[in-house]
Amino acid sequence: MEEKLSGIVLGGVNFGENDKILNVFTLEQGVVSAKIKGVKKAGAKLKFASEPFCFAEFVFMKKANMRTVIGASLLDSFYPVREDIFRYFCAGSVVEFIKKFYREEIVSKTTFMLAVNALKQIAYGDNPKSSLIEFLLHALNPAGYALYLNACAGCDGKMDKEVFFDYRRGAFFCKECFDGVGREIMKITFDALSLADKGLLTDDFEGVNKALSLIDYYIQKRTDESINSLSELVKLLS
Repeated sequence: MEEKLSGIVLGGVNFGENDKILNVFTLEQGVVSAKIKGVKKAGAKLKFASEPFCFAEFVFMKKANMRTVIGASLLDSFYPVREDIFRYFCAGSVVEFIKKFYREEIVSKTTFMLAVNALKQIAYGDNPKSSLIEFLLHALNPAGYALYLNACAGCDGKMDKEVFFDYRRGAFFCKECFDGVGREIMKITFDALSLADKGLLTDDFEGVNKALSLIDYYIQKRTDESINSLSELVKLLS
């Protein structure tokens, strides 16, 4: 049976001499695995469809639970991410997040569209770091790890000067509501996250790098997972 799915290649592993097994995040079926044949040969017709970040309409031949890529129409390769190390790690963080938090065939059309839009902005926009932060904040929500950024989680008041973060609850508190569990963060870090949540953050904002570092810390502490591309990006920016 043939099956057409729109998807983003998350990565793949070599299989035999010339084949690969791909992980593809699809709009319609979530993450699926598929064999793609002959793509390690020079001049292979479908070589582009085996590359990470490839966004394409894939044609699969499905037999039982096994899929094989038999065709693909490229929608976007997001090529600029391969020419800049910072864009590369930002894009890598997007696909790695999906690999870590979305098991096979768990459908999330919301996260799929977030990922496509994030990769476009990371590849072609002026604010790749801000686009990554915005993606992570919004993608953490359907994954079950939302951060509460509207106000102090204790009194619902405005954050004025001192801000404290409790990773266990994914929440921020003012000094009066802080119960001693968590750590103090810079107000500018909270401001950067709040701006990103509203789609207003730019890479020239002073707190961008600190916001990335806090999200990296939060993911590791709260989920026991590590987004290696994000951690490497934070190291590059420190």
